Amino acid sequence: MVQNSLKSHSRQLQNISIAAQQFDAYVVMGAHELMGNTLYNTMIFIGNDGTSSALHRKLIPTYTERMIWGRGDGSTLRVFPTRYGPIGGLICWEHWMPLTRAAMHAQHERIHIAQWPWVKDLHHLASRHYAFEGQCFVLVAGCALTRGELLDGVNSLPTIDGKSVELLEELPGSETDYVLEGGSAVITPSSAYLEGPCYHEETIIYADIDLNLITEGTMVLDTSGHYSRPDVFQLRVNDSPLSDVTFSSETPEK
Repeated sequence: MVQNSLKSHSRQLQNISIAAQQFDAYVVMGAHELMGNTLYNTMIFIGNDGTSSALHRKLIPTYTERMIWGRGDGSTLRVFPTRYGPIGGLICWEHWMPLTRAAMHAQHERIHIAQWPWVKDLHHLASRHYAFEGQCFVLVAGCALTRGELLDGVNSLPTIDGKSVELLEELPGSETDYVLEGGSAVITPSSAYLEGPCYHEETIIYADIDLNLITEGTMVLDTSGHYSRPDVFQLRVNDSPLSDVTFSSETPEK
């Protein structure tokens, strides 16, 4: 994971930025990000100009994930500006953190990207709830991966750990059985499916989004506007980058 992780300003990200500019596309992708000596579960946002970018690091690695990833801070709990309005994203179980959802809704996302390993029924429930609660479109991303593809990927690495391969080869099923089953979809602000969910195939989902549905929906429900009670409830978000060491002069490059 460390050897195949991404660093900011890496050649791989530069190539993706060039492609984003060439095709006038916004890119949102998940990655293992290496900062210093710590890995993060990170979403990377790249603008259609090929120069603007942002990231979101998962706030709380889930359960055994804490053996691998560090914790993100509030500085990456931000939306990304686009010509379509603010877009944002959360990773996996962050969708069950009520205050995290509130912080994102307060920034008036129009399009939200919900990233999951693969999208089980409970994950779809959380994603549809997010769409209705936030009155935004939700693009649900889940990986479709067969047992054979997993083994091929491991065997393609420059350095192969024999014990890891042996462990993966013990997974039950044939080469064509799915280890991760997909489940990607596009969800409207009413929580209905516009496209998908799509399981057991590697494909591209296309959808035409009517942003006017957001305007209609927020007339009824705006959880960070007329349907809120700031006189009763208030949330304070620390959006400053956190570090265990602060230098009075210029911070050394990590």
